[in-house]
Amino acid sequence: MTAKSFNSMVVEDIPEVLDFIGSILESSTEYAIIGYDLNGKIVLWNEGARRLYGYDPGEVLSEQRISILHISEDNSSGKPDEIKNATLGQGKWEGTVAQVRQDGERFMARVVVTPRHDKNGRPTGFLLISKDISEEIHLTAHRQQAEEKFRSLLESAPDAMVIVDQAGRITLINSQTEKLFGYTRRELLGNLIEILVPERFHDIHPNHRRHYFTEPRVRPMGAGFELYGLHKNGREFPVEISLSPLETEGGMLITAAIRDVTERSLFEKALQEKNIELENANLAKDRFLASMSHELRTPLNAIIGFTGTLLMKLPGPLTADQEKHLTTIRTSANHLHSLINDLLDLAKIESGKVELKLEPVICQEVILEVAASLRPLAETKGLRFAVDMPDRPHPIRVDRRALSQIIINLTDNAIKFTEQGEVHLALLISQQNGQAVTEIRVTDSGIGIRPQDQDRLFRAFEQLETTSLHRRYEGTGLGLHLSQKLAELLGGTITLHSEPDQGSTFTLLLPER
Repeated sequence: MTAKSFNSMVVEDIPEVLDFIGSILESSTEYAIIGYDLNGKIVLWNEGARRLYGYDPGEVLSEQRISILHISEDNSSGKPDEIKNATLGQGKWEGTVAQVRQDGERFMARVVVTPRHDKNGRPTGFLLISKDISEEIHLTAHRQQAEEKFRSLLESAPDAMVIVDQAGRITLINSQTEKLFGYTRRELLGNLIEILVPERFHDIHPNHRRHYFTEPRVRPMGAGFELYGLHKNGREFPVEISLSPLETEGGMLITAAIRDVTERSLFEKALQEKNIELENANLAKDRFLASMSHELRTPLNAIIGFTGTLLMKLPGPLTADQEKHLTTIRTSANHLHSLINDLLDLAKIESGKVELKLEPVICQEVILEVAASLRPLAETKGLRFAVDMPDRPHPIRVDRRALSQIIINLTDNAIKFTEQGEVHLALLISQQNGQAVTEIRVTDSGIGIRPQDQDRLFRAFEQLETTSLHRRYEGTGLGLHLSQKLAELLGGTITLHSEPDQGSTFTLLLPER
């Protein structure tokens, strides 16, 4: 726009306006620049004004008053006169006011009004510069809402939250920080973060802080560091700290979530002490059982041996009552011997002192040995005792004694808890996940086990009493527990399928090595 074309937009009684705004009008489209006289009549209208308010110059110049740009409420309240008087009285007025476009759309504008004077210093009119700041207000409000939400989240956090800038100065905290460290918000804001760190770490902490800013990443709570906080009163306490980088317009900040773990540390220390006590107690128990094994077994073996000699009538004939009493003694001694063996075996397993001798073993041989020793017991109860195995020898690398003990325990239990029917011992070779697996199944037609009791079955010293029938059987409740432990040592496991009054099937699964 040339000075000449601009001159056609103004009335001749304010030519001094040309010198003041001529150069601005040439390039200004971002700002609306409007001139008006003392009566409010518009005498200057640039391209920025046309874009902002929607009027062409010909629609407003010398035809409209400045009041058309104000909303009706402000016109009714005398806002234009208020701005005019303030401008004349103070030499300038600036502020944010509601404006209206030609199409009726309202918006917020930042407005600056200055007076214009003639050669004698008398006011002749006004120059108004305005800009639409609706988006700016919206963004500011949105940012304020976001900041308020962020602060609200910060305050609701259960941990102490501290935000630090790259210089290591605290820029924001929550109320939990005040409670944890004993400082007020005013005392902490602007201070170096080292105010919360014990003095013995002051030499190294700044370097750690600077290093974190060069390689920022999320570091979760309990990331393997032994950290301490410093209370205002000088008290140190253990903490866990989670660090997170926070990008902002002003640069990167670091958010630190700080948690006091004093109680947990005390609990862990007490737990460690208790574990040491338990370890010592277990060691004492193992030493006791080891030292007592000979003392317990030797007299029992003597009782069993001499009772057997008497029952064989080698020293001389026995009366019926004597034979009956000696038989009771031998039965009780054998039972006690079995209990002692179970306890000693359990102690060895739990102390890790069981030494396995892995060697190729023919499964059929072990099963036949167990069957030969337990078949008389089954037949005495009137039970059928069946063994089902492949004819071809099946070798497996295993500890022979452990395998035999597991099969004996499972088979002995089956006989014990079966009153009629049969006990079936079977050997199968199957495939599981592409691996050959040896299965030794012991099936009975006994009392069975309820589903809710099956989880307890393999626990040490558990004796189920699901029916009155169970109460007639004695034992430590260690047989199945020991069997499962031995199976695990061999790399296998024992599974159970059972229904009440329908019998049970225990299966020893051993992957081939």
